[in-house]
Amino acid sequence: MVSSWLDFQPSRFAATMTHLTSNMAQLKDFLSTLASVKGDVSEVTAPPFVLAPKSSIEIPAAWAACHDLFLQPARESDPAKRALLVAKNYICSLKRVVGEGTQDAAKKPLNPFLGEMFIAEIQGEEGPTKMIAEQVSHHPPVTACTLYNRALGISSVGYVGQATTFSPINGVRVQQPGFAIITDERHNEKHLMTMPTILVKGITVGQPYPELEGPCYISSSTGYVTRIEFNGKTKFGLGSKNRFHAEMFHESDPNKTLFEAKGQWTGDVKVEDCKGEMIDQFNVDHIQTKNISVRPVEEQTPFESRKAWSKVVEGIKEGDINKVSTHKHALEESQRELRRAEERNGRKWQSMFFTQLQSHDDALKLLAKIPDENWKKFDLKMTAGAWKFVGGNAAEDLIKRLRGA
Repeated sequence: MVSSWLDFQPSRFAATMTHLTSNMAQLKDFLSTLASVKGDVSEVTAPPFVLAPKSSIEIPAAWAACHDLFLQPARESDPAKRALLVAKNYICSLKRVVGEGTQDAAKKPLNPFLGEMFIAEIQGEEGPTKMIAEQVSHHPPVTACTLYNRALGISSVGYVGQATTFSPINGVRVQQPGFAIITDERHNEKHLMTMPTILVKGITVGQPYPELEGPCYISSSTGYVTRIEFNGKTKFGLGSKNRFHAEMFHESDPNKTLFEAKGQWTGDVKVEDCKGEMIDQFNVDHIQTKNISVRPVEEQTPFESRKAWSKVVEGIKEGDINKVSTHKHALEESQRELRRAEERNGRKWQSMFFTQLQSHDDALKLLAKIPDENWKKFDLKMTAGAWKFVGGNAAEDLIKRLRGA
């Protein structure tokens, strides 16, 4: 501590204070803008220190980050345990979904533009899990994504909308209408999982942190249903952060809890059976994760996320609000010009990797098992319809043609 005072440099201290003052001024302006907006605030441009240096189209990769756990149901013979494994992966993925524990936690990711793509894979001992995400709708904003592992026959296809609101008391609230369906080909079963509402609290005092809101559900074709409730600190600062309570039951007897899990989705979790006996205990941080890999930016197409946003991301990392605004505006204006050109030529934009449908039979069957009328009556207009993946072979051929391979 003594040496730090001896090394004190007035010019550096002044620069730091100027930077902090600038950040607080930008935050104040940002909050004032949020408070003035009625309805969805997702299009409001945030100052660089509030932005995460990536598009939200990358977020679905988090659901397979605990790679071995994501694939494990394919290796399990008992249907109840498979449903429990899907729930375990869900809980262990939440921290990565919101970026908790990283420098980007609670920061606002960039809003994907129509047609934006994110193509990646996660390497594993039993073959890679491939990911393809595409922004398939702009009004309302909807991201469709697939994660699939051919070797073990595990795949996930989902489509999720986004509606962001703000209040000075409750902070930012990001609702995610939509769901993902995990298909386990080896056991001919499916699991539908709904998405949590993301809350960003503490933003008005410059100390944002993420919380989640439910209930969320995982509904399995074998009849097992898991209900997940989230509990965090109250607006008065009471309670503990990031707590959850989950119960798994069979649709034949919703009042009989078969398994119960509780703890923190950022920390320790305990799982008990119906007799109250501990069957699993783990810390989320101790679950092995694997990083996603993508092509170098210079080898990507202009519609691939990291290349499209590269200059904006540079501005965010440099804290340069002018650079962020300039390149963000240029990208958005180029998209508007594409829409104008399509209108002039009588053409309509078409998604590449997902086909738009008006109904989704598998989803309707699985939603019907959830004991919540809001989900039983889910309106597909919230996700601009249903979205079906074109299939691995077709998608990989499309990628090769796009990249000229």
